[in-house]
Amino acid sequence: MNHRNQIIKYVLSDYLTALLAWFLFYVFRRIEIDLVAIKDIQMFVPMYNARVTMVLVPLFWLALYTISGYYNTPFFKSRLSEFFTTLTSVFFGSLVVFFAVLMDDPVASYTFYYVSFLVYFALHFILTYSLRLIITTQSAHLIHTRKHGLRTLILGVGEKAYKLDKQLAEMKQSLGYIIEGFVTVQKNETRKVDTTVVIGSIVEINNVIKKYNIDVVIIAVDDISEDDVYQLMQSLWSKKIKIKIVPSLFEILTGSVKMNSIHAVPLIDLLEVQMSDFQINLKRMFDIGLSFLVLLLGMPFFAFIAIRIKFDSKGNVFYKQERIGLYGEPFMMYKFRTMYENAEQDGIPRLSCENDERITPFGRFMRKYRIDELPQFFNVLKGDMSIIGPRPERKYFVDKIIEQAPYYYRLFNIRPGITSWGMVKYGYANTVEKMIERAQFDISYLENMSLLIDSKIFIYTIKTIVTGRGI
Repeated sequence: MNHRNQIIKYVLSDYLTALLAWFLFYVFRRIEIDLVAIKDIQMFVPMYNARVTMVLVPLFWLALYTISGYYNTPFFKSRLSEFFTTLTSVFFGSLVVFFAVLMDDPVASYTFYYVSFLVYFALHFILTYSLRLIITTQSAHLIHTRKHGLRTLILGVGEKAYKLDKQLAEMKQSLGYIIEGFVTVQKNETRKVDTTVVIGSIVEINNVIKKYNIDVVIIAVDDISEDDVYQLMQSLWSKKIKIKIVPSLFEILTGSVKMNSIHAVPLIDLLEVQMSDFQINLKRMFDIGLSFLVLLLGMPFFAFIAIRIKFDSKGNVFYKQERIGLYGEPFMMYKFRTMYENAEQDGIPRLSCENDERITPFGRFMRKYRIDELPQFFNVLKGDMSIIGPRPERKYFVDKIIEQAPYYYRLFNIRPGITSWGMVKYGYANTVEKMIERAQFDISYLENMSLLIDSKIFIYTIKTIVTGRGI
């Protein structure tokens, strides 16, 4: 499925309907309100430039829909959910347009304000939802007839895999899963599926995913331990694909299975992020806005820090180091240098400790108040990091951590951050064991992500900086 083309369809549709709704509304006010006069004085004298608003108003609506997260998932939209989503967005957007553009227009009676708002809201909603419904219905038809869908690979060839395949095949309406084949995971697994649909083994998983252009992997192994699941996920998480698992009865009873369709087969999304698309977009906007302000307004302070570092010891002002970020992809993270030059000249990565002799005197001060982290706002602006998120580590330590805590890879499903719940509650870690303990807090953050949690972490981080508990 071409996500880009589908998004373009929705964007063009929303732009055209926003433009048409605004034009029709302008015509309505000219015809209806313009006829009302007191002592032959026309009462419709718009205080805005009609030509300018014809450009700006549709762009406002596109920005609003983008922030709301409507374009984040262009396929598999629920038409009922889309109705209420569109209704809510159009209502609040119409309020913004009304107070920003229309409120200053002189009218004969305040009744015309209410009429204007209701007419514009109705015009915009009917036009927008009608075109969206057409696009969504066409997409749903292609999915239900299996002309479009997610290329799916099932891990397992036993009873669970057989039942899952049968369930999906018997569905009158396709859920979008196009089964490309099955992969054997365990040597002793009793084979229930037809041999002809087995397209490889777990050792060939990378080649199979690439060959069949897989979008979704479903783990459906009869007897599988928690450690085995982690091992499977460890080999899959970096492929940027969805990973689902057939739940046990216990997981169903404890509410781990989230159903978003009455036709859905119960599956657990192992890489699902709890934060809504709307909150994710707002989080990114906040990251960009704050980072830009910090980098712009902080230039004089950065210059002072740079001079101070130069006086403190020989070497570069900035220190860059490769870290592992979103989807396990490496990036260069920037900091103010706090250690003497060539602190790891032997090539062996080492974690810093409280009395580390490699740290310069001024470097110790910067670490205490987290000043050395400030250049990372540039990483946030680039999109490598977020302000709030798990701290990124070097690949050397990532490998060490995953050996003992294979669930750690889950943190790569979100952008790493300048500060995190782990940093606030635990602080710096100087051993792999302590890094694993700190990761528990970040896993908890991942399971409960929200803007409210981010706000709390941000406030506690400020408190940590002010009180100098950075080391």
